[in-house]
Amino acid sequence: MRIIVGSDAANYCCRIGVFDNRMAYVLGLQRLGHEVYVIAEVHPKRCHDSTYKPVRFEDWEGRRHFESLAKAYGVWPRCCLIYNYGEATDGMSLADAIKIAKSSDLLVNISGKVRTPAIIENVRCRAFVDLDPSKTQVYYTEYGVDQGFDCHEHFFTVGLNIGAPTCDIPTCGLTWSPMMHPVILELWPAQISDGYRRFTTISNWAGKETFLLRGRFSGEKSDNWLNFIDLPKRTHQELDLALNIEPGYEADISLFEGNGWRLSDPKQLRTPEDYRSYIGNSRAELSIANNRYVQFHTGWTSDRTARYLASGKPVLVQSTGIEDHLPTGKGLLTFTTTEEALAGIEAINGDYLTHCRAARAIAEEYFDSDKALTRMLRRIGIGK
Repeated sequence: MRIIVGSDAANYCCRIGVFDNRMAYVLGLQRLGHEVYVIAEVHPKRCHDSTYKPVRFEDWEGRRHFESLAKAYGVWPRCCLIYNYGEATDGMSLADAIKIAKSSDLLVNISGKVRTPAIIENVRCRAFVDLDPSKTQVYYTEYGVDQGFDCHEHFFTVGLNIGAPTCDIPTCGLTWSPMMHPVILELWPAQISDGYRRFTTISNWAGKETFLLRGRFSGEKSDNWLNFIDLPKRTHQELDLALNIEPGYEADISLFEGNGWRLSDPKQLRTPEDYRSYIGNSRAELSIANNRYVQFHTGWTSDRTARYLASGKPVLVQSTGIEDHLPTGKGLLTFTTTEEALAGIEAINGDYLTHCRAARAIAEEYFDSDKALTRMLRRIGIGK
């Protein structure tokens, strides 16, 4: 079967973790025997330099980085980077991309970002994969933002509780199937040893879109980090945070450092090897979630957490309702308060290797790309 995996090129090029997550769909579907192509779109407002000055598509550093990463994952030249709905392309020409679309059986449209009509209208079957549960649905129902739902027949979300009675997020009249983040396990081998020192994570700070839903404010991720800012002062465990924080937040950086956090620069993680090394050299993950995922009980998990688990790294994350879908207590632990987070640190360190093995087992059962993508295709009605 011929399949296109599509997404937003700007996010691809800004963060290696985002690119790795998208490539898991591509490589995972290839492992299942399908012929897979990559189409990514970028709009003029996303083409800028490091100072946010607009640049031409031809001069955009992200274009070169996209090509470099596509080659690193072995998917070049089966790629088309489309600028402004077809005004220009990199990789395949627009004409060749349209030919591929006309002969494709399925478009896996991550976050619905492929919008070029000549592409999306020519694929026989289209699946929308929601990676931003709550915002996707609320922006559609409360603010009238066109998410492109009408162009798709199947809908998946990593918000595992969307549609459940415990979750207040509207469904937009659609049936959302739960989607586990696929991970190519052989690219993320278990690295189980008691010699690693730091609990780590990679996180954004502020700047995400917010919303109101029935009088409840979604909040920022920074709001939740501030609730746990004093964690390092209350434990002997080293805590490292690769924080994506823009200029102008110097006071916040000082606040983290003053409370004992070790800050790293996620922009230094440029290649697949950088990303795997950062996670592989971690003792465990400790992370909070964006407030909207927490207060609306979405059941969200991050693609990064799935990779920690695959690497045999115990995970300690803020609860979003994932307990309804994944086994917790060994390998994967959740918390709602600082006291619970501290207890989780102690529990992991008290039986570390058991937690490591449990983490890998969770990845093998729930996040293995072979299983996650086979489940997706079966819900679409493809495959056995």
